Amino acid sequence: MSGLTYKLFKTALSATQARRYRRMMGAAESPRETQEVVLHRILSANAETEFGRAHGLSNVASVNDFRQAVPVLTYEDLREAIERQELTGERCLTPEQPVYYHRTSGTVGAPKNIPVTASGLAQMKRDQRLSAYVWARDSGVLEGKVFAIGGAAVEGHMAGGTPFGSASGLLYRHQSRFVQSRYVLPAEVSDIEDYDARYFAMAVYGLAEPGVTGAATANPSTFLRLLSVVHDNADAVLGAIASGRLPGEASGLPLTPRPERARELEHRLSAAGRLTYADIWPGLRGIVTWTGGSCGIALGNLSPLLPDGVRIIEWGYSSSEFRGTLNVDVRRNACLPTFLNTFFEFAERDAWEADTGGFLCLDELEDGREYYVFVTTGDGLYRYDINDIVRVNGRVGNTPTLGFVQKGKGVTNITGEKVTEAQVLDAVTSAFAPTGAPPEFFIMLADEAAASYTLYVETGASAFAGGEAAGEIDGLLSTSNIEYEAKRKSGRLAPLRVRLLPDGAGGRYRESCVASGQRDAQFKYLHLQYARDCAFDFDAIAVTE
Repeated sequence: MSGLTYKLFKTALSATQARRYRRMMGAAESPRETQEVVLHRILSANAETEFGRAHGLSNVASVNDFRQAVPVLTYEDLREAIERQELTGERCLTPEQPVYYHRTSGTVGAPKNIPVTASGLAQMKRDQRLSAYVWARDSGVLEGKVFAIGGAAVEGHMAGGTPFGSASGLLYRHQSRFVQSRYVLPAEVSDIEDYDARYFAMAVYGLAEPGVTGAATANPSTFLRLLSVVHDNADAVLGAIASGRLPGEASGLPLTPRPERARELEHRLSAAGRLTYADIWPGLRGIVTWTGGSCGIALGNLSPLLPDGVRIIEWGYSSSEFRGTLNVDVRRNACLPTFLNTFFEFAERDAWEADTGGFLCLDELEDGREYYVFVTTGDGLYRYDINDIVRVNGRVGNTPTLGFVQKGKGVTNITGEKVTEAQVLDAVTSAFAPTGAPPEFFIMLADEAAASYTLYVETGASAFAGGEAAGEIDGLLSTSNIEYEAKRKSGRLAPLRVRLLPDGAGGRYRESCVASGQRDAQFKYLHLQYARDCAFDFDAIAVTE
């Protein structure tokens, strides 16, 4: 993007979004009053639905009234109403009929279809424009081309004919013609059904464009996967760039031949033996992605491959069910809750897991504490238990900023030890730190029948011997978790095992999860799971213990 064009782009964004940004900052001074208004607006709009009449929403006058009238709900509690409204048009949850369903990635279990009304879709677009305003104002990620990865806009249709898919893909397609011209990837790339063909096409388009200043994807592991595709198929990728022709399912997509670019990349690859993003996109200014939870592992592997000075911009806490936060200051990655359109409730983590304590509003949260999240949205989710844990990591005005920690199910308990995903992440990261080679992939499975934990790890650190590693990680878990230590000393838990995986094991696991219904663009997995919940057979491909 030329300097003048970029200046005009920023001016246009500012003209439409600066006022909304100031309104959000102003509302952050009084979160309780703001949230009460939002709750009243949602309940009033939906009072005459089947759900609203059954729960007396028209009589709710306060937050306490709401909590007495409506219990905490899960998707399964709402599934029948969601599916019936889509099929029959009855006003089960919202007076406005959904126009789209956002299919979840689902950490475990079957996919869920989250309703999105026309009003909800318009809100998503507004949130996206506000994010673009903040990025353009506080960084240079939008100065040139943008390599953004989304999902397929339409993956299928519900029984009543309403489309479902990835909301990120839908928004991608609904951008203005000017904005779409700045994207490196054609929207049609996300429609390629074959997993390998889609990644190959993304790799070709990405390498063909040297002028990328911003890159965006939900999970940073996607960028690592793309480099693997490049190195595993270097001749074919460079050939496609030179000829302007993609193979197979992607053959009809437009691609300008760039033989000089292909020769440049081939020279760099021959000289260094590999390509990094510093080679591919030397002008890269920033990456927009998730940084919380297990994404920190992938970011640690990605960072050395980026040009110096690249800014890592937190996309914000988001899920298939709702957009949880917006990054309002990319310099410090301060993410405010979407408290102007979603009503939030929280339960302190330890209290919720112990089945004690009550619910809190946004203004009652304490800095540094962790909480489970429950949301009420205008699109028909009421006191919805999303099973996510967030941490308060700062404030804007009087409103806490939030960061994602982990899924609530990232806790295993065989004999009372209550190991958390965060403890596993810390232990494995610490164990690998001296090797200078973070693991490519790892997952720990809890086997209740054997009363044992097994860590499966894909790593290039040859010195990371299975026996020594098991003892070290076992000790680190004992240090961070006194109950784990007690159960190990008493023999109630068997010694930790480490099994090494072959190269590409993480990719094979990802492919398996995508094939069973998880979303590729927003792929995420729990580093700690029960063996009974994991359908993939790691033992079948493990190379040693």
